[in-house]
Amino acid sequence: MLSNLIRFGTTLLVMVVGLQLLIPLLKRLNFGQPVYDLAPESHQRKDGIPTMGGISFILAISLISLIFLGVRDEHLFVLLGMLLFGLIGFVDDIMKISARENQKGLSEWQKIGLQVIAALILTSLVRERAQSVIVPFLSRPLDLGLFYYPFGIIFILAVTNSANLTDGIDGLHASVASIMLVFFGLILWPDAQNSLFGLAVISIAALIGYFLYNRYPAALFMGDTGSMAIGGLIAMLYLITRTPLFAPIVSFIYVIESLSVILQRVYFKKTRRRIFLMAPIHHHFEQKGFSENMIVILFSAVSVIGCVVALLMYYV
Repeated sequence: MLSNLIRFGTTLLVMVVGLQLLIPLLKRLNFGQPVYDLAPESHQRKDGIPTMGGISFILAISLISLIFLGVRDEHLFVLLGMLLFGLIGFVDDIMKISARENQKGLSEWQKIGLQVIAALILTSLVRERAQSVIVPFLSRPLDLGLFYYPFGIIFILAVTNSANLTDGIDGLHASVASIMLVFFGLILWPDAQNSLFGLAVISIAALIGYFLYNRYPAALFMGDTGSMAIGGLIAMLYLITRTPLFAPIVSFIYVIESLSVILQRVYFKKTRRRIFLMAPIHHHFEQKGFSENMIVILFSAVSVIGCVVALLMYYV
């Protein structure tokens, strides 16, 4: 227990001190966030706020995990998921910053192609550990056999892209992702010496440290670098712990963010009308007059409920 408290405190301290150095550096490098033209009017003032802040927690989680947890356990697969998808997001961010336009990053097909390659690598590496999945309320896990590959790839892509969509207002993604990580910490708690539990503790501390600078009004954005890295981290934790079937409940916010975009696009193509005032759904709430802080509180509360329900299902 003491060792995990040390990991938590060390990570939090590294994040707080590190971001004090990183934010001025990003400003000097002119790594400002180009705001999408069609974003809500309140977001236009955010143009130029330093982005790619996800580098901070990617480095903190990676380095502190390697120092405290070593290099010979399954937490390395989770770190690899975070790094691979963080790298894809990094390339996307660099292209947007260079072009000074939010829509000038990787094309959808380029991004999907890179994500499929990364997901194939990851599913191949963890197949032996994650081929069977826990089914809620059943005593025996379900062995996916050869279906594991398409399932794993689609699952990783769904989680990472949903994570990317969730990063839209100050403090939102860091908040809900921290709560999702608490779920993994609690199911791993009985074996607190497990490296995955240590990784969950370190990741929660890193996102809390990041949140201190990203809460409204944000001094820093994580960019696609950070949002996709979080998606890769969480997707791999689901697979390694064999709990992907719990994802729709634990990561319910990811689900509704993605569904709002899909439904909006399909409905608009067919009717030329919109279901939501703006998608993803957090922007719909903004257009309805909710403050960014209220949306973060609401979505975090929903995430807590999802986490509690999933824990009850897991231990039944």
